[in-house]
Amino acid sequence: MNLNLFNLLILVGCAQGFFLSILLVRSTNFRRKSNGYLALTIFSFSLNNFYYFLFDIGLVQIYPVIFFLPLSWTLLIPVAFYFFITYLIKPEHQPSLTEKLLFFPFLIDVLFKTSTLFAFLLNRKWLAEHISIYNQLNHSIEILSMILAITLLGHGMQRVFHYQRNLKNNFSAIDNRTLGWLRNLMYALLALWFLWSLPYVYELVTNQFSQWHHYPLWIGMSIVIYWIGYSAYTRREVFEPALFQTPEKTEPVLSEKTDDHYQNLLTVMKTKKPYLNPELSLELLAADVELSAGYVSQIINKKEKSNFYDFINRYRVEEAKELLANAQFNHYSLLAIGQEAGFNSKTTFNTAFKRYAGVTPSQFKKELPSAA
Repeated sequence: MNLNLFNLLILVGCAQGFFLSILLVRSTNFRRKSNGYLALTIFSFSLNNFYYFLFDIGLVQIYPVIFFLPLSWTLLIPVAFYFFITYLIKPEHQPSLTEKLLFFPFLIDVLFKTSTLFAFLLNRKWLAEHISIYNQLNHSIEILSMILAITLLGHGMQRVFHYQRNLKNNFSAIDNRTLGWLRNLMYALLALWFLWSLPYVYELVTNQFSQWHHYPLWIGMSIVIYWIGYSAYTRREVFEPALFQTPEKTEPVLSEKTDDHYQNLLTVMKTKKPYLNPELSLELLAADVELSAGYVSQIINKKEKSNFYDFINRYRVEEAKELLANAQFNHYSLLAIGQEAGFNSKTTFNTAFKRYAGVTPSQFKKELPSAA
């Protein structure tokens, strides 16, 4: 057998993937439909890598039956990941008939490979005579997998970007709610797609196959599994369901009283200062002004030309500027000033202040006349 550092890394990644899959399914901390599909994604990744590991160490030459085992679940990976994203963002999602049919190619593939396995066990001579057809079908399945993967990955990215936009329309603090981690994971999966498709197309055209062409893909898949496992233990909130309902496509129409409602909103912002609540949401602000959340969102979008997140954080920055200029708060740290103004993290405070004031909080304080 041909054991080396690379395929040992792949094997360790497979073991971790199988363990994490079981953890996601069995642990009460992770028991949600979205995480079930994440477990299926990781299991499929790991099973694929394990199948290619058996090839790489030369075990297929010793036991040819391994070649025909239905262990390559390439067609299932993009489908399972697509449903993970879908249920993470919208836990109550009801799959359409088209979405259910996404599993059909995988089922056909498993049926095809299982029947081929029986043909190998029962009539090897017949299979040897038709092996070229088997190889052609395998190539077709691989190409279909690539097309399905890039298509569903694109749809998944659209959903994540749409979620991120809605996040800023609903919350004033998004640090623990953002799906930036998932966006980065999808970029990594896109890179894996290129590491998968480019060598495959090259080998198909040149008819020159080399295991070394696929090491970057297999090791990359192991790294992605490591990353998800690390996130599962260090960032439990990563695996929480969506934190707001996706708004309906039909929004309330602005009325002739919009200007009055807008002035009332500004009055509430000035007198009650709801932005001082670090967990202020669109729903809470809507309750303060006694309007629907969708209507308040439209007023902010139309009158302020911004989303809810920016609208609230502009007020917080102005509040922070007043506190920084107030001698009574000279003994406060910048973090404490940010918290007094409604920010729940130093990073968000510095970023927002720099964006709306043009300088950092420390620079602003140094430039105050009293600081001279």
